[in-house]
Amino acid sequence: MKILFIGDATLSQGYSLSGVKGIPVSSKEEFLSSLESALKMEDVGVVLLDSDYSSMAQEVVSSLKIKRVLPIIMEVPGRKSFAEVDLKSIISRMMGVKV
Repeated sequence: MKILFIGDATLSQGYSLSGVKGIPVSSKEEFLSSLESALKMEDVGVVLLDSDYSSMAQEVVSSLKIKRVLPIIMEVPGRKSFAEVDLKSIISRMMGVKV
């Protein structure tokens, strides 16, 4: 299973450097289209969503989190948002391995 990131182009490049495929978006429409495409990919186990974009489509994202088992959908802080979240521990818990 692969991990996929959908969000800001700069963050997408950063995730790509760490081995996570990134899909850069620049609008709500692109975000929703990319999310829809990602959900159809059978080899994707985790979809990371830039919170700057996922907040624009919160109803859709929340609905998907409730209804779908795979892929796991997680929102991660975007460039414009501030989060007091320890991403390392979240990913460790999610993957079941210590990072």
